[in-house]
Amino acid sequence: MVYVKDVLSFSFLLEQTHWLSSIGNENFSFPVTPSIPPQLCLLIKNVDLHIDFSEFCAHIKDKYPQVKNIICMKNKFQNDIKMIKLEFTSSAVRDELLNEKRIIVNYITYDIVEYLAPVTVLICSKCMAIGHFKKQCSQIKETCRTCGELTDDMKNHNCSKIEKCIHCNQNHKSNSLKCPVIKNFRAELTRKILHLNVQPSHADNFSNKGFIFNSSHFPPPPAPKSSSSTLLNNPVLNKLDELISKLSAVKDDLADLKAKHDKFEQFMSLKNQNDENTKADLMVLSTNQDDLKKDVVQHSLFIDRHENMFNKLLVPLLEDICTFIIGQNNGNKGRVLDADLKCKLERYRTQMKKATEGKHFTN
Repeated sequence: MVYVKDVLSFSFLLEQTHWLSSIGNENFSFPVTPSIPPQLCLLIKNVDLHIDFSEFCAHIKDKYPQVKNIICMKNKFQNDIKMIKLEFTSSAVRDELLNEKRIIVNYITYDIVEYLAPVTVLICSKCMAIGHFKKQCSQIKETCRTCGELTDDMKNHNCSKIEKCIHCNQNHKSNSLKCPVIKNFRAELTRKILHLNVQPSHADNFSNKGFIFNSSHFPPPPAPKSSSSTLLNNPVLNKLDELISKLSAVKDDLADLKAKHDKFEQFMSLKNQNDENTKADLMVLSTNQDDLKKDVVQHSLFIDRHENMFNKLLVPLLEDICTFIIGQNNGNKGRVLDADLKCKLERYRTQMKKATEGKHFTN
């Protein structure tokens, strides 16, 4: 590993022709090419998404051979955006374009801005503080990243599952990158690093002779509390925090809407299933109704047949029996022997006559 002082040294050593053929009488090779640092990158803004990208790249590399890579930037959803990243092998060409703040490609002028890479923030997995690792942590107990409580052993910790950040007391985990304190610390650290990178002395640009390393030139990052206190009054960051909080609220609303939509889909699925079951039951009822109609017709025919038999056979037979009994109820001189029996028989004959004619009768 070779650590360089600045981007000038990196640009010089990036060209393999500048290296010796051997070091210490030992031959060597370059297994991989190092990635271009952000200090050698620029961003082209407002590039149309429908341009011929290959032609765009060819024109830039013809005009600026020091451009090593041309990358189309993407958002977090992996969709192309209107920004193109240029990676240079020469800091002089990069600084020249940055000072001009524009580049002409295919007779179109585009704005150029500095590429700012996000800074990685160290968050201790033991105490959830910013700026050190777990091995460097001096805290005895462990801090739960979800609820923020202290515990002797995280494996035996009974977490309440209620998210509470130890930095800002909001409802998110303590190591979440959306925490305003962590975001402010990250932004301040990025600005400090960029400030150190863009202020090399003119003597260093021309010669590295007489360079003396001084650890005071590389101060450690500030404590989280002091950095957060200096950034809380920044209106731009406050607006960004407000926007992020609103986006978080929108995300929660969308999650609730999705849950309601899933419940509605489940309800519609159950409703369709119940409709199919009801339809099947109606088909069964319709089939049973047809069978019932057939049974009613058969019973009606059976009743008509028995009614005809009763009217044509039994009623005349009963009338003849009643007539015979009435005749036997008279004496030799035509006198009625039993008046009650005669009345009953006459009533029976009348009722049978009404039944035959379909009239209503009473006992």
